[in-house]
Amino acid sequence: MAYTSLLTHIVFSTKDRHPFLGLAVRPRVHQYLGGIVRNLKGTAITIGGVSDHVHMLVELPPTVAISDAIRVIKSNSSGWIHEQYLWL
Repeated sequence: MAYTSLLTHIVFSTKDRHPFLGLAVRPRVHQYLGGIVRNLKGTAITIGGVSDHVHMLVELPPTVAISDAIRVIKSNSSGWIHEQYLWL
């Protein structure tokens, strides 16, 4: 039996490093990011960050390329943030 544990530290920033992720927005964004990781069949070990960037420690299945996971996480979260928070 084989076991794979692929831990990945993902860091990405807001556009132009603008501080869009204030304290009121940040918890919901982190929850949403965790949901995206679950949809990829991964596990979000921890998600954090500050107003202009996000840190994620995730465990991804070996069937998901890291570049694909990051593309999905960034595009889905960006679209969701712009739908939920029109002022951003």
